[in-house]
Amino acid sequence: MASNERPTFSRDQITQYFERLKLPGDRRIYAVAHLEPQDALDYLTVLQKHHLVEVPFENLALHYSHHRQISIHAQELFRKIISDNNGRGGYCMENNTLFGTLLRSLGFTLFSAGARVFDNGQFTGWSHMVNIVRVGDYKYHVDVGFGSNGPIVPMKLVKDGHVQQNIHPAAARLRWANIPVNTDPDQRLWLYEHRLDEKSDFQTIYCFTELEFLPSDYNLMNYFTSTSPRTFFTQTVVVEKKVLGGDRNDELVGSLTLFNRDLKWRTHGQKEREIHFESEDDRFKALEEHFGIQFGEFERASIRGLTSEVKAKS
Repeated sequence: MASNERPTFSRDQITQYFERLKLPGDRRIYAVAHLEPQDALDYLTVLQKHHLVEVPFENLALHYSHHRQISIHAQELFRKIISDNNGRGGYCMENNTLFGTLLRSLGFTLFSAGARVFDNGQFTGWSHMVNIVRVGDYKYHVDVGFGSNGPIVPMKLVKDGHVQQNIHPAAARLRWANIPVNTDPDQRLWLYEHRLDEKSDFQTIYCFTELEFLPSDYNLMNYFTSTSPRTFFTQTVVVEKKVLGGDRNDELVGSLTLFNRDLKWRTHGQKEREIHFESEDDRFKALEEHFGIQFGEFERASIRGLTSEVKAKS
């Protein structure tokens, strides 16, 4: 394999992937080269939607394994998320690497880029990954690995700040702008922004570059993100996936989010239900019942003693 080539999946692997996404048989297209740009964009939108519903954004390997390591090798991700068929997903570099490999295998033209998350009033270092997909004459920002408030459709890279759909009543947009912490006023980045409803202001979620990041860049990013005791992922247990609804049950209407000791259902921005965990057994049951994720005795034992463990109150 040449150094500039990226991995792809076989046709059999693509079929398994489609099964994991519960993609209807009549919507399965194995090669997009013959599609008109609008048809290719529509297909990309469908794939992204199914991915957000069926493959959770989660960091469980950092808490429910003894190795506490994250692999972003495409074939290892395929095993973990697709062929093992155990409901697992991953965090940004896992889900977006996996999805990017699927898109490349289908014939889409794309590259990946780094992003800085806006957290507590400041930008992190490069800790997030997005895919940039070319369809026709345009490039689109595609992200299946951010979780809550992340994009739900391919977003065209246009500099007019066009408002695009998110889960109603929320909306999202991209802006081409400088960020205040830059010392060079001529620098520009894409800012992904989200608002909860029409009465709310847009809030910056992350910024990203169009500079192509290489696998070696993500190896460095992934190591820090998954090992530093100061990162969100090593301190917090999180699992999130989108929920379908609407008249034909094919519209993204909400999300199901497990965050540390709580599990919440949100529909159209409103909390519908909440469960509070009193013990790790409660969280294990919720993971299995609501996400289809099962852990054996080995994984269950591995969280004991961590600060992220749900300890029963004495």
